Amino acid sequence: MDFIYKAAPIGDQVIDYDEKNGIVKGYGSYFDNKDSDQDVIRRGAYQKTIQENGGRVKYLYQHDMMQPLGKMDELYEDDKGLVFTASIPKTQLGTDVIELMKAGVITENSVGIMPIVKDIKGDYREIREVKLYEISAVTMAANDQAKILDVKGMANLDQVYKRYDNICKLLRKGKISDDMGYALESEILKLKTYFINATQPVVETTEPVEKSQEVDIYKYLINNL
Repeated sequence: MDFIYKAAPIGDQVIDYDEKNGIVKGYGSYFDNKDSDQDVIRRGAYQKTIQENGGRVKYLYQHDMMQPLGKMDELYEDDKGLVFTASIPKTQLGTDVIELMKAGVITENSVGIMPIVKDIKGDYREIREVKLYEISAVTMAANDQAKILDVKGMANLDQVYKRYDNICKLLRKGKISDDMGYALESEILKLKTYFINATQPVVETTEPVEKSQEVDIYKYLINNL
């Protein structure tokens, strides 16, 4: 199974926000839109995951479980896409993100999902069921988080190592709630995707990836497992 990020097209993704009460309403993704990965998500794809795990889905910043923004008050499908309403506590991060929304800097949301039921339909992949882990407020620059998978520099590898370390620290604590377990499952799937893609050939547009960087990933895993 592949863990992927999907952002709805630029538009009215952030429907409304209530600065005073820390409420954000928007679309996590749209239906029937062919994206840059040639994927089309159909209406009904989120129904099962909402029923089974909707209460565990959190609102994050930039798909980072270490930067949670809030919890979902509403999560449902309409004719257009996946609608959510999230409560954001008045943390520094939460306040900053709402300010960025007010300023028009953050205008997009993105879902972290694992496709469950999908089929190739001509020149696109139709996705009819997904497992939803989180919805994130994202900037355009960070919208395609999958670019981390290219592993083109140590800065990106450092991000992967840091996320791995965070999981190890949480697991060592021993006491993990169902909500934390759900979040960790999401992170582990992301890391699996990162490591798989790190060993695949990369089409270079700038500087080539050094082979030693790929080897470093495995040394790091072996030394820290």
